[in-house]
Amino acid sequence: MRTLNDYFLNGGNMTAIQTADNASPVVVVPDAGRIKAIVMNVHTVIDANTTFDIMINGADSGSDATLSNGTADESGVELYIGDGLDVALGDAINIKSNGEQTAATTADLTYVIRR
Repeated sequence: MRTLNDYFLNGGNMTAIQTADNASPVVVVPDAGRIKAIVMNVHTVIDANTTFDIMINGADSGSDATLSNGTADESGVELYIGDGLDVALGDAINIKSNGEQTAATTADLTYVIRR
């Protein structure tokens, strides 16, 4: 069970995660906090560890999110992001693929932010 201080942002659908520098839709943070998780539902089997740059206001935050090799088709998974990343009210966030996945796929995203 999650704490009542968590809130969730729908990150939309990210197309072509196999393409380097392809980015997810941008979402705006409604309340300051810390990104605790990025949850993804992928639409094909993941054939390589795939990393994503976490972007804040159009700039690389220096933190990555990792999707593990072998993640099953149509399965939800929490990306590894380490200790989390602070965001402020009004920040624009999204992720950008580093392109390690070889098979074409899309994914749906949700950001979990703890106040």
